[in-house]
Amino acid sequence: MTLLEKLQQIERVDALIRRKSTGSPRDLAKRLDASERCTYDLIKIMKQMGAPIYFCSQRNSYCYEEDVVFSIGFIPKQAAQRQVVGGKTYFFFSLQNFCSETP
Repeated sequence: MTLLEKLQQIERVDALIRRKSTGSPRDLAKRLDASERCTYDLIKIMKQMGAPIYFCSQRNSYCYEEDVVFSIGFIPKQAAQRQVVGGKTYFFFSLQNFCSETP
């Protein structure tokens, strides 16, 4: 699976979690056309990226403990410079330092 396909899978799971309609891990695996083990691994990756995910047995769905936004992509440099960004990044911090230009 390519990186792009994995990111698209994360986006799909994110959308399902927002709607609280993932179903059980087995149901989610079927929706993703993946194995249950791959689904658990995907949830683990999302948690490592900072997603506050938990499984709600009452709703029988994965949920977020708080509102979060998943966003990966490119924006024009001027727009990025005007944008005020707070907080910290868990997953991509080392990649940002490795790939960024030295000022």
